[in-house]
Amino acid sequence: FSQFYRSNRSNIFRSKDGVEFPILYDGNSIRQGLGAIVGYLMAGKGLDGFISVGTLHGSWLDGIHISRGNPDHADALIQLLSFLKNSGLKLQITTDGHNADIIESVVEKNLCDRAIMSVNGPWQLYGQLTGRTIDKASLAKSICHVCKSPEYELMTELIPFRSNDGIRYLTPEEVAKTAEFIEEATGSKKHPFKIRRPDDLGNLNNISQDQLPEALSDAAMFKYRTAARRFMVMAEIKK
Repeated sequence: FSQFYRSNRSNIFRSKDGVEFPILYDGNSIRQGLGAIVGYLMAGKGLDGFISVGTLHGSWLDGIHISRGNPDHADALIQLLSFLKNSGLKLQITTDGHNADIIESVVEKNLCDRAIMSVNGPWQLYGQLTGRTIDKASLAKSICHVCKSPEYELMTELIPFRSNDGIRYLTPEEVAKTAEFIEEATGSKKHPFKIRRPDDLGNLNNISQDQLPEALSDAAMFKYRTAARRFMVMAEIKK
């Protein structure tokens, strides 16, 4: 394995705890992590996007991205999650609201124990924020079903994006509109809502380092929290 790792270092995920196992190499591609490997053995490349290497251990399994895969393969995803759940694992899913019907199915079938949803900003800005537009009803539907998960968290990450005003962060007012939309969709002000600074600004698509706006200060983050709490009273800054 040491020789294999040296030859494929750039394609193997390694966290602070070390290399993630199991690893499957079929002569062409490397699959890493229990979910990714079982998914590949069950459905070939059909679940690419939905499943990646995770970072949780013990009885928990993550790396399940409901919004990233091809919805034509939703049945295969449900089959995989059912198998993993029936094997005694606890499943953490992530979503940004796309593939709302799959989110509904996963939650209604009790196939997730924790759901983390990135509500990237006001639905009108989703195209600029994620490269994929979303309609208002689909985003509201996803939020409502995520909030039915046994554990859940809604989060807005302040990642710089291109707008008509140049490269910028969401404003506190736009984060407030995001929180207001969550309230309107669910009929409640009391959801775990986190506002987060990105850990790494070095890997943003099509944005060079010299184009990035100044990093957000602690004082700036408190302005976001204050604005969001008008609509989400449990809003906090995620460390």
